[in-house]
Amino acid sequence: MTVAALRAEKHEEWRLSAVGWVRYRANFADAAVPSARRMVELSGARPGQRALDLACGVGVPAHQLAQAVGPTGYVLGVDIAEDMVAGARAWAAAAGLDTVDFRTVPSEHELGVEPRSFDIGTCRAGLQYMVEPGAALRAMKAALRPGGRMVAMTVGSPQRCTSLRILEEVVARHITMPTLIPEPDKGVPGTVALSDPADLEALYRDAGFTDVRTEIADHPIVGAESAEEYWDVCEQSAGPFILLLRSIGADLRAAIRADAIATLRAEFDGGPVVMTGETLITVGTS
Repeated sequence: MTVAALRAEKHEEWRLSAVGWVRYRANFADAAVPSARRMVELSGARPGQRALDLACGVGVPAHQLAQAVGPTGYVLGVDIAEDMVAGARAWAAAAGLDTVDFRTVPSEHELGVEPRSFDIGTCRAGLQYMVEPGAALRAMKAALRPGGRMVAMTVGSPQRCTSLRILEEVVARHITMPTLIPEPDKGVPGTVALSDPADLEALYRDAGFTDVRTEIADHPIVGAESAEEYWDVCEQSAGPFILLLRSIGADLRAAIRADAIATLRAEFDGGPVVMTGETLITVGTS
């Protein structure tokens, strides 16, 4: 598949996902607070600084960045999905954040910003889905002032990601298909494409960053008040899974949903669902 075709495929997946991400923003944003705060801590953000958030989604960690840089600072979030950006803007307006802006960009390496115009760069759970993550990091490096910090978070070991494990177990009981948790492959964009710290750090160094290091920890990824709500989130916010569900009949979709809800109730004792996963948070200096 060509780069252009792969990028078009990813655009479509995120277009489909955006509706669910906007609708269930709190499920993602509330769970993301610990990892978002840690990213901001590692960025060394200070009042008055300018932050650029790549693959901003619906505005995480823009909120935490805005708090760190304060009323004299500025946060710009960029994303390829128009509906994500619209959702982020609506959230910022409702929260009364007038130092945060969001824009749509054509690709991960066409950011439309002035060189050396930002102090901080972030990318939370985005690099692994990009067709050219190395080009994205080079673009972020160009946007940062000398001494600026770039902080990115990706998913670590797929076996330690609860949501991936449960999704695969449930679907495998109903559909014969290739594994949903593939072996990590940095050449194929996806959830676990950058789950090896060495691969991520090599991309950083190739982009020109120094003092590169990675912090590995388990963090919440998404939460829900019930098994039913969590499965609604899955069905409406995961582009590849949305496409899979569209390809099967209504009876099979219903069977997978019933199985998933029963599995989640057993896993979480019938209470709230909080999915955790191993995360890699990598920081480098421009």
